[in-house]
Amino acid sequence: MRVELISARFQTPSLWTRYVAIAVMCWGAVVTGAIASGASASQPPDSASAQKASSIWSGIYSAEQAKRGEASAAKNCTKCHNPGLEGGQDGPSLVGPEVMGAWSGQSVGNLFDRIKSTMPADAPLTLGAAEVADIVAYVLSLNKCPAGDKDLTPDMTVLNRIQISARP
Repeated sequence: MRVELISARFQTPSLWTRYVAIAVMCWGAVVTGAIASGASASQPPDSASAQKASSIWSGIYSAEQAKRGEASAAKNCTKCHNPGLEGGQDGPSLVGPEVMGAWSGQSVGNLFDRIKSTMPADAPLTLGAAEVADIVAYVLSLNKCPAGDKDLTPDMTVLNRIQISARP
């Protein structure tokens, strides 16, 4: 008899169990709706400018930053890519229509990540994020992308929204 009472009790959910189940389903619907609408709790409300996709042709770096990048490239890049980054025996060219065509359709975040994680070839992962952003600015300036008023940020969220294209 006692076994029957215990099994009967577990077969019929209590009122409390029903409330918990309903609450979980409601919470799931809210979370699913937020994901479907693209809402994100980690996105600051003041990042409206970072929300917009831009291109390398819209002045995403400053001339001063490109100058810093030139100095950093002279120290870290020219031994393989030669002065002017036109390519050498150990490193491909980073300048010209072929390069721009090869990177077209990718983001500046991809370029930034490639440099940050693999360069310099003899000491990968040694460049800081700000220094890599400066080098990217220099590479863009060599490829005749116009400078703007602000430095290129090393923020990957922003960099991933900036598209590389062969032409404006």
